[in-house]
Formats: sequence, structure tokens, C-alpha cells
Amino acid sequence: MENNRPLNEYDRYLSPLDVLAIAFGCTIGWGAFVMPGTTFLPVAGPLGSVIALLISVAVVLVIGSNFSYLMRHRPGTGGVYAYTKDAFGRDHAFLCAWFLCLSYLTVVFMNATSLFLILRTVFGNSLRYGYYYYNIAGNNIFMGEVGASIVALATVGLLFINAKPLLQKLHTVLSVVLLAGVVIVAAFCLPRLDMSALRDGFGIQGGGKAMGIFSIVMLAPWAFVGFEVISLETAHFDFDIRKSRWIIPVSILLSGLVYIVLTLVSVSAAPDGYASWQAYIADLGNLDGTSAVPSFFAAKSIMGTLGLIVIAIAALAAILTGMIAAYRATTRVLSTMAEDNILSERFSKTTYSILTIMLVSIVISIFGRNALQCFMELTSFGAIVGFGYTSASAWKLAKERWASSAPWPPRPLPWCS
Repeated sequence: MENNRPLNEYDRYLSPLDVLAIAFGCTIGWGAFVMPGTTFLPVAGPLGSVIALLISVAVVLVIGSNFSYLMRHRPGTGGVYAYTKDAFGRDHAFLCAWFLCLSYLTVVFMNATSLFLILRTVFGNSLRYGYYYYNIAGNNIFMGEVGASIVALATVGLLFINAKPLLQKLHTVLSVVLLAGVVIVAAFCLPRLDMSALRDGFGIQGGGKAMGIFSIVMLAPWAFVGFEVISLETAHFDFDIRKSRWIIPVSILLSGLVYIVLTLVSVSAAPDGYASWQAYIADLGNLDGTSAVPSFFAAKSIMGTLGLIVIAIAALAAILTGMIAAYRATTRVLSTMAEDNILSERFSKTTYSILTIMLVSIVISIFGRNALQCFMELTSFGAIVGFGYTSASAWKLAKERWASSAPWPPRPLPWCS
């Protein structure tokens, strides 16, 4: 039972590349491929989306600097729970941990239920076989689609229990594949981008340019949640914790780059019959297959079948890395609360926590992805709570260190130290 061993006996098996892969892989999921068409472009257009994402990256970098600061000055297990407990007490830590736990759990089953969306986009309705279980929110739930999610959840969970080192290596490889796939698609598609799409491109829903940009920035906690999970893994780093200060900023910058690139790729091509990207995006609800996902359509239109294969593999890698990282993050939070007697001691056992996460996610995924959209708000709110407590904890610790020594010249700000 690894969580009950002294800290200095933990297995240290995570290299800097592994840690970067966890942070980056958990941040990028299916949403990075589909949100440009469903959320970013309708609200803010290409130019507005790029501006909003750059602002979001700047904001999240500040939050990330707080995590990096606490990781170096409060090393050990527990992550946000431990930081909040040290700064504000057990009650605040309990509240923060539960919100984060629900947020990570949501990432697990939302990514799992995204799996069949890739298959539906690439292969059409080939998985829509068998009788549907029932109708939820106007959507029929099909055996094949639910089965794909259940298989993914069970496979990742069982690998965590029986082959964790293999799963970690797989996660690192998948993160590299994800980034490489996006870079390849960008290299072919972005040169075909019509710059006029940027010059005249703000949202198509009205509301003004500033409001469109602000709306995208408000999604930043949801879009970037995941980079902070490495704060739960510091006990497993096989390198000096002080060398980790670059990992969080790099993961945030890479994630922002992926969002921006896929947004621009989405307006680099449109199906025949559409005079502009505005007309295409406005009609997405009436399309299906690759045409319904602009990033996939652009890759296929410009690169041919190879482009569709590359972006589908990248999207699949994004889903799996998100699932794997969120699985381990949820397990760490549950284990930490169990060690502090908030939960049953059984949750301090990795196997018990993994099986619980797996079963809960499988039950929830049976309701179908369209019925689970409300959980996106839970993820965003949980991230806001976690980010807020972490930033407040970093401020309090920095203030205490300042007051205890008050050196001259003054200490640099936390993210510079």
C-alpha cells in the first residue's frame, strides 16, 4: 500500500518528460478539437478567439506560477489539499479537495464518452447498432457507443491496477503523438488559411467583440484544467523538485498553442456550397461526419485521407491522455483525504480508489455524452475553486516568508523566485 510508506521510500519513476506529459496530456482532450467549431468561432470568430486564448494563457500562467511556487516550497504529497490545509485549515482543504475530485472525475468520464465521437466522425454511424437503452434529452443511447466508453474506462482502470509503469510510458508516448499530430496538421493547413478570415472575423452570434472575447476567457478554467495534477505527483519525481519550475509554464504554453492552432485550422477550409467560414460554422448543426467537426474537415480536405488519419490519431491520444491523467489525479485526491481520515481508509489503497472511479464513471457514461454536458460546468467550477485556493495559499505563504525575514533588497515575487 504505497500511500502508507514514508515519503523517502516512494518510488521515484517520473522523469521531467513524464511529468510534462502528464500536465500537457491532462489539459488537452477532445474539446480542443471540437470547441473551435462549437464554441470559440461562433462566439468570438478566429481573431477574437486567438486574442481570448492569448489572454487566457497569460492568466493561467500566473495561476501556474503559484502552483510551481508551492511545489518547491511545500514539497510532498497532497497537492492542493495540502497547500490549502497548511494555509487555511482542514475545513477549507476538505471543501477544495471535494470540488477538485469531482472536477477530475468529470474529466475521466467526459473523455471516455468522447471516444465514440471520434469513431462517429470518422466512420459515421457504424457503432450505432443494437437497440438503444432509452432516450435522454432527445438523444438515443446505443449499445455500441456506450460499449466503446465502457471498454476504454475498464481498460485504463485495469492497467492502472496491474501495469502502472507500462501505462505511464504509454501516457508519455501518447502525449508526444498528440503534439506531433497537431504540428503536422498545422504545417499543412495553416499555409492555406485565408488571412481575410482573420481581418473580418469576430463572432457570428452578436454581442460585440469585447463580449465575445470575454466569454472565451471565462472558459479558461475549463479549457486549461489538468496542468496542476503534477502537484499531486511530486513524491514520484526522479529529479530535483526545483528543476520543475519550467514544466508548468511549458505545459500551459503548449496547451494554448494547440487550442490556437486548431482554431485557425478550423477556418482554413469549408465544404462546397459555403461562401465563408461564417456560413459554414452557422450550419454545423445540420451536418454530420467529418463536416460537422471543422478541424477534422480541414485536415481531410487539405491533406486527404492521411490528414484525417493524423488528426484522428491525435484526438484519440488526447482523449486517452486526459483519461489516464485524470484517473491518477482523482486517485491521489481520494488517497490524500483517506490518509487525513476524511474518507474511509480503504481509499488509501490504489486498487480500491481505481475500482471506485471506474465503476462510477461507467454508470455515469451509460447516460450518454449529450446528457452529461452539465458536468462541464462542474469541471469549470471545481477548477476555479482549486485555482483560487492555490493562489490564496501561495500569497499567504509568500507573505509569511516575507514577514519572517524581510530581507533587503525585497524578495522577488513568487513566480520569479
